[in-house]
Amino acid sequence: MDIDTQPKKFERRKGPDIVAKSIGWVITACWLMIFVVWAYVYYARPEQASIFDPNSIYSRARSYWDISMLKKAFIAINALLLISLIGLAISTVRHNRKTDKAPITLIIMVITSLIGMFIIYFQF
Repeated sequence: MDIDTQPKKFERRKGPDIVAKSIGWVITACWLMIFVVWAYVYYARPEQASIFDPNSIYSRARSYWDISMLKKAFIAINALLLISLIGLAISTVRHNRKTDKAPITLIIMVITSLIGMFIIYFQF
């Protein structure tokens, strides 16, 4: 006969709540913003000559960064930072269970967006 046994608690939770689901949606939005930033930076890069026209007889490749696209990338990075900080704020407000942790993806997004902002701001 065990005296130390306690009756098992009934589990009332039925899966993730709205806040946990919203954190997942925020992470998805952050990844979409990362791809938007990558696209802006890709199209802002200097163009390279084609192998079919190496001497640039028919078309000239742009040899400079497109500043207007970099400005759009900077705005997208700011939006990414804002979205990821909102996700971290939601996560910390909800942090009431022992198993709850801050999503590492959002922390990495904040760090990379800050680094990207500094690179674009000080490099160009």
